[in-house]
Amino acid sequence: MKKILFVIVLIELFIMIYSKEIIKEFSLTINVCIYSLMPTLFFQIFLSNILFNLDISKYIPKRICIFFNITKDELVIILLSMFSGYPNNTRLLNNSTNEYLYYVSNYVNPMFIIGTVGTIYLHNKSISIIILISHIISNIIMLFIFRKKYKPYKYRKNITNNLYINSINNTVKSLTIIFSNLLIISLLVTIIKLILKDSLIRGIILGLIEFSKGCFEISLLDINIYIKGLIILIFITFGSISIHMQMISFNNKIKYFKFLLLRILNVLISIIIYFLLLMYKI
Repeated sequence: MKKILFVIVLIELFIMIYSKEIIKEFSLTINVCIYSLMPTLFFQIFLSNILFNLDISKYIPKRICIFFNITKDELVIILLSMFSGYPNNTRLLNNSTNEYLYYVSNYVNPMFIIGTVGTIYLHNKSISIIILISHIISNIIMLFIFRKKYKPYKYRKNITNNLYINSINNTVKSLTIIFSNLLIISLLVTIIKLILKDSLIRGIILGLIEFSKGCFEISLLDINIYIKGLIILIFITFGSISIHMQMISFNNKIKYFKFLLLRILNVLISIIIYFLLLMYKI
């Protein structure tokens, strides 16, 4: 109890001393949330919630499910996760007993990679496509590796007349959790920016803490475009501490140490695929 109080006092003192820097970082985070994340995340979470509850699993080929040893509902969740990005996979899986599915369905929002990273940050769409393909294939490989770990599970669906209202409520709740975690992480980001002056080291640390900020910092460096792509791939596949916190907020059944180890394995697989794709491209 005393340790917790001591930490809280330190945080309060830090906020008082560096209030200007914190307000600036909070303002940047809020602007990103409102003008970048909100327009895409809102509709993707909202639409994925509706699609899942409309029972579109009947259109899913059974052979693919047999190959990965998953149900049609689970394959729908994975496809929707590819479309909407993490941490939506954890929210859709909800109370599933298949804990490994939380660990092998962590997809980044494709609009962020192609639109934000490729067009705005790197000014190179081709490298962003290579990053995205490496990221997706590595997750699919992870899904296959642990296929013997999955067990049948019946997913609850809200097929009611209030599907629209329920989807709105779920979307708002999800966005509240995501943005609240981002604001908390902003405090840690401020500390890192004050302490670290080396651009490369600061960019890497920030990327591991909050991947979107790290992607931006790395894009500003005067280094080879393919090295930038590799570092950004590591950020998005690892997910960053911010995303990990969001996922745990959605589901406290996640065993974090196991989740962390599998994120590292996922990163290693994505790196191999990235270099293979670059070799083919060259």
